[in-house]
Amino acid sequence: MNTPVDSPPPVVESVQIATPSGPLELLTCTPHAASTKQQRQPILCVHGAHCAAACFKAMLPLFSQAGYTSYAVSVRGHGGSWQPSTFAFHALTGIDSYVSDMMAALDFISAEHPDAQPIFVGHSMGGAILQRALGNWSTLGMPNIQPAGLILLAAAPLSGGGMDVARRWQAAEAALAQQQPPAVPAAAHQAWVPWLRSFFSFQPNTGLETPAQVRNKFFSSEAPEDVVEGWLRDSKGRLESIRVSIEHMWPFADSADVLAAIHSNARPVGRKILSILGEKDALISQDLTRQTFDGYRLVSQGEQEVMRLSLADSAHHIMLDVAHERCAQSIIDWIDGKDIEGA
Repeated sequence: MNTPVDSPPPVVESVQIATPSGPLELLTCTPHAASTKQQRQPILCVHGAHCAAACFKAMLPLFSQAGYTSYAVSVRGHGGSWQPSTFAFHALTGIDSYVSDMMAALDFISAEHPDAQPIFVGHSMGGAILQRALGNWSTLGMPNIQPAGLILLAAAPLSGGGMDVARRWQAAEAALAQQQPPAVPAAAHQAWVPWLRSFFSFQPNTGLETPAQVRNKFFSSEAPEDVVEGWLRDSKGRLESIRVSIEHMWPFADSADVLAAIHSNARPVGRKILSILGEKDALISQDLTRQTFDGYRLVSQGEQEVMRLSLADSAHHIMLDVAHERCAQSIIDWIDGKDIEGA
C-alpha cells in the first residue's frame, strides 16, 4: 500500500449520526495528511445481509493509507445502529429503508467533504442498496452530489437473484450437515425456514451461529480462524429482514439509470463500475455476476466504463478473506485510473 514505514496505521473510529428514525453507526478512517482528505473522493462502504459496518474494518485503513477518507455505515437493524422491533424489521423494513440510511450517511459525509464526489462500495446486499439508490438518484433529493464510481463486491445482481441465492444457501447448509451433522440444527437446512419461522415464533436462528456455518457460507477454507471468529464477534447481526429477502426476487434498478447517475469525469479514464467477485463464493454465482456485468456493459460507452475482476482465492466475504489486500489495492488502482491485473 506504499505506506511510509514510520507512519502509524490510520485509526478506524465510530460515530453516531442522527436520523429521523434513529441513530446510525458510521465507521470513519481518515488519512494522516489533512490536505489529502480534501483532494480525493471519500469512499462510502455498505455491508451485506446479516452483517454490519465492522466487516469493512480491514479495508478502511487500506483506503486511507492510499489517501482516501473512507466510511462504512451500518443500516438500521445492523451493528451499532438503531434496532427496529421484530415486527417492524421483518414486515416494514425494505430495501428503500436501507437506501434512506445510506443517504443519511452520505449527507453526513457531504458535510465533511463539500466539494468531493463519493465513491460507493457495496458488498452483497449492500450492492443491491447502492444499485437501487443510483437507479433512483434523480428522485432522492441530493442534486449537488454526483457519485463518481460504484464498486460491487460479490454484490447481489441487478436482477435480484433471490431464489438462486436461497438455493445456494440451502446447498451450503446441506453440505455442512453431511460433514458435521451435530453442529447444524435441522431447521437450518432449509435456506429460508429460519427467516420465516422467526417471523411467527421470534426465534433468532440465523443459520450463522457457529464458525463452521460462517466459513461454510462466507469464507474460503484458507481464511484464518480468528478472522471467522472476528466476524461472529464484531459483524454478525440478527436475521435479515424477511421483506428485504423477498424484495431480492425482483430487479433493483435499470442498468442505464444506474450508469447515468455516475459522473466519471471526476476521475481518469471514464470508469464508472467495477465488479469484483470471488471464485470460491458459495452464495453469488459467477453466472449472476456475469449477467449483471453484461447488463451494464450493454449500455456502456466503452470497455473502461464497466470492468470486472475475479479473485481466484476469495469467497463471499471478499473484504475480510485472504485476498482482501489485493482487492483493496485493485479498487484504489481502479479509482486512480491505473491498470488492474486480471481485470
